[in-house]
Amino acid sequence: MPGRLAGTVKIYLLGPLTVRGETGARRPDGKRARSLLALLLLHANALVPMNQIVDEVWGMDPPRTVRTQVHGQISLLRRFLRGVPDVELHTLATGYLLRADVNDIDVTEFRHRAQRGRALVALGRPQAAAEAFREALRLHTGPPLGDVDAPFVPAAVARLEEERLTVLTELIGLELHEGRHQELIPKLTALVEEHPLRESMWRHLVIALHGAGRRSEAMAAFHRARMLLREELGLDPGAELTSAYRNLLHADPVTGGQDVDLSDALVRLNEVEQALGDIRRLLLGWAPSAAWSDPSTAPPITHLRSDGGAPNPEIAA
Repeated sequence: MPGRLAGTVKIYLLGPLTVRGETGARRPDGKRARSLLALLLLHANALVPMNQIVDEVWGMDPPRTVRTQVHGQISLLRRFLRGVPDVELHTLATGYLLRADVNDIDVTEFRHRAQRGRALVALGRPQAAAEAFREALRLHTGPPLGDVDAPFVPAAVARLEEERLTVLTELIGLELHEGRHQELIPKLTALVEEHPLRESMWRHLVIALHGAGRRSEAMAAFHRARMLLREELGLDPGAELTSAYRNLLHADPVTGGQDVDLSDALVRLNEVEQALGDIRRLLLGWAPSAAWSDPSTAPPITHLRSDGGAPNPEIAA
């Protein structure tokens, strides 16, 4: 085991689990040891009962010797933490408690910086707030708990990732307020592909495209977001995304008559999509009679074009 870490020590969970001091860095060896340390750090200064440790580190089908294994991993962690200042692992009657200064853990620092950013927004200091949000986001050096593998990890990572995306959304909102519409379009396009059901990202994309003079693309983005939300969640867009779309409809066009024509066409296309959706739901809920139980004798369903013309094979019921 390496010697004592000198100077200020930081503990990183927003990436590979690492304990770093001025004289170097160390990581616990072994899957169980990393998982147990990560769990205790996420609950720093609170009792973690033995049953919770077993469930969240070993899973729902632990071996009969699991309590002995827990004690063994605790012994390994005590040796690992022996050279880490201000971090102590205590054994209590029903479990274990890791004492640490939470300000030395990057998860806590991230939350403090995010809170500072929001306070600066409330004080009317958007540039300082944006920098606080950027500082928070820079603490994410990779996927949270990137080298930890245990049953509790997916839910913990989802919570940490949700916090990151919330701060990122707030930062982009401030950057849009600064007028950086064109610059943000590539980032937002990638974000909605990565998180297609996140309305706040779609709203920012609609605003960015509109602000960059790409009105028809902004309308198309809204319609795509609405279709995804309806198909995946059965929901219509919320108030903020809908408000961005209404602002788009009521704004003066900025790119000439061609854009106006295309925008009107998109509105009509939206009405057709709604009608086709109603038809699809009716057809899915329609029960054929026994006489048509043989597909070869059932009458064909003709897919009509939205303009009432000849059948269009590209429109599926």
